[in-house]
Amino acid sequence: MCAALSLWGLTGCAGTGGETPGPQTSSGSPGATPVTSAAAGPPLSARALQSIALTGDDVPGNRGVSADERAHTDLKSTFPPVSDSSCEKLLDALGAGDASAVVDQVFNWKGSIWAGGGTLASYAGTDAETAFARVRTSLPACHDYRGVGFTGKYAAHLAPETIPHLGDESIAFRITVPVKQGPGLRSGRRVSVRNEQHILVRVGGVTAHFTMLDVDHEDHFPLALIRKEVARMAQAQHR
Repeated sequence: MCAALSLWGLTGCAGTGGETPGPQTSSGSPGATPVTSAAAGPPLSARALQSIALTGDDVPGNRGVSADERAHTDLKSTFPPVSDSSCEKLLDALGAGDASAVVDQVFNWKGSIWAGGGTLASYAGTDAETAFARVRTSLPACHDYRGVGFTGKYAAHLAPETIPHLGDESIAFRITVPVKQGPGLRSGRRVSVRNEQHILVRVGGVTAHFTMLDVDHEDHFPLALIRKEVARMAQAQHR
């Protein structure tokens, strides 16, 4: 299950469809210099990733937090590429298809019908830096794109966000997708906007991708939880 990319049903795992504008590295500001450092040892296993994943004890008032190893058979996308090649390149990298091990998370927030998502991925050597660079370099060229997901065809817009410095490198952006409601809701002509915040962080040979989902509102993944995960990523790699 590719939780971080498929909670809205817009994309599958690697090679589906997505959005991403303006570049942001490290502190979320264009032009920041990424910290380069090869992994000190072999990539973390899925079990090791699960041991550092956020749990229900870390999330106040949650209704359940999962951390599931992603099987290699779940990496293949069943959806066609999105209309913009730069966006497709970015989405592929977010999907962590080149990772050695991947753990997907779902955060069921108390008082919210929309779940948050997370993906921890470990890479060999400098592959994590390469994957992050693909996202960073694709951002300036990706703005609007069309794709096909679990809910059918969609049109998306991607815009960058500024976030505090996190880990060795960090990027944030937001994707919005107009969604027409069915005839049973008012006149059937109302258009809501699906709103997704995406935050990607790298620490050494491990990346963490967080998503926060809402409709008609800009929700944000709690920075305190991201910082807690970043600290665990560093400790697990003895950094």
